Amino acid sequence: MADIAAVEVSDSTLCEHTALSEACDGVGFHRAAFRGVRHPGCAYRIGEACAIPSGTPYRRSLRDMRPRIVSPIPARARWLAHDPVRAAVMCENDVHSLMVVPLTANHVILGLVAFYRRRGSSPFRQADLRAAAELAQRAAQILDARRRELQEQGMGRRFQQALLAQPPHLTAIEDVNGHVPVNGPPGGWFDVIPLASARVGLVAGFCSGRGIPAAAAMSQQKAQVRAFAVQDIDPGEVLTRSFAPPTRESDAQGSPSAAGHCVYAVYDPVTRRCTAAHTGLARLTVVDADGAQSVAPSTQAPIGAESYEVAEFHVPPGSLLALSCAGPQEQHQGTPVDEAQPDRADPGMGSHQPGPRTTSAVILTARTRATTPADIATWDLPNEPSAVADARARTATQLTSWGLPDLSFTATLVVSELVTNAIRYSTGPIQLRLIRDHALICEVSDTNHAAPHAREPAPSEQSGRGLSIVAHLTQGYGTRYTTSGKIVWTELRFPALNSA
Repeated sequence: MADIAAVEVSDSTLCEHTALSEACDGVGFHRAAFRGVRHPGCAYRIGEACAIPSGTPYRRSLRDMRPRIVSPIPARARWLAHDPVRAAVMCENDVHSLMVVPLTANHVILGLVAFYRRRGSSPFRQADLRAAAELAQRAAQILDARRRELQEQGMGRRFQQALLAQPPHLTAIEDVNGHVPVNGPPGGWFDVIPLASARVGLVAGFCSGRGIPAAAAMSQQKAQVRAFAVQDIDPGEVLTRSFAPPTRESDAQGSPSAAGHCVYAVYDPVTRRCTAAHTGLARLTVVDADGAQSVAPSTQAPIGAESYEVAEFHVPPGSLLALSCAGPQEQHQGTPVDEAQPDRADPGMGSHQPGPRTTSAVILTARTRATTPADIATWDLPNEPSAVADARARTATQLTSWGLPDLSFTATLVVSELVTNAIRYSTGPIQLRLIRDHALICEVSDTNHAAPHAREPAPSEQSGRGLSIVAHLTQGYGTRYTTSGKIVWTELRFPALNSA
């Protein structure tokens, strides 16, 4: 075909950021291949960025996306002055005939091929141009597949980053840091979930797959875990429900699969205990204040298991909880451009950088804090009507000692309704606990596993309005279950301080 051939490829086939831009003007090019007979010199090394100046046959072919022949090449052609680097090499190699063929697919410029013939070879003819155009079309299809893969990976990573919001500020933890692989598949995720009674849920997961399907599956998995977590069920049941096998209806609709690995832990700053469960390659490591490490004793269960073992253990204040979830190992096939410049990609741009086999991992770390005993008040109450007045009195006294007398009327009314319901519908002991955190948390526990339900009583009824009153006076309430019964909790916002 030629004595010398050089291939320049667009950055849209090398860089995710450029592949997503869809811009033709201003896109850079890199030398991807070079071959010649009789040891010719070259203008650019493989992997090096190369200029394609305006006014040259190379730029004209990129503009109109048409191949062209320049033969013979005038010694004083004006365009040679615009491209002195290539002009010097062509003069050195006695090039007299040039054929330029753009690499395009779907009206997108993917690169450029230049063929040269030296002294002693016949000039290029139209038959050569047709053969080169056919070859370039096949090569462009391969490059276009590469560009689309980069686009899909880039869009998946943008979707992933949009879903990984900054963790909220919570009193139970501090120094929260989350990490997902910059150049790995976009299926990694983490989440920090505020829970009732000053608790916090920490979760890290990794969905298999690549590109947008992996990001969609990650989004689905993250939403499922959060939806079940806020229902105050234990971590094992959260994973059981979140990783339940898909129904036939969801398969028919083509919904993304949530298959992957996950670790979910709930830390309670009041009891200083943590409960955790995990699947597959995920795990939880605890590093105490002295630097000693231990892996949470959580039994590994396969994806899709009917249930997941839950481990509960004590966590000293100031310990570091490290949730890690390993992603799939991938083997990237490097290209000459990649091998020539392994550090060319900018990690901040999310560029796909081929390299050796690596293991991607999602990591979420948080340092635990404990609620001080001075911010906790607990009383055991007898299961009898007189306990209601005692609970009101204790609540009012405690709020006064905490400097919250303005909250006394509302809090005592809420406590009165919760204790009354506990006496009416349970037979065992009752416990009242107040927690001063970001809000005033009131908890009433009893031995009945049935959850209270709000109803609309008739105007003539004298009862049935307790939960309606509680819902009106508080900023949130709910129920979580224990082995011995349930806990009904409420949150009351602190009154705003009057400014001077």
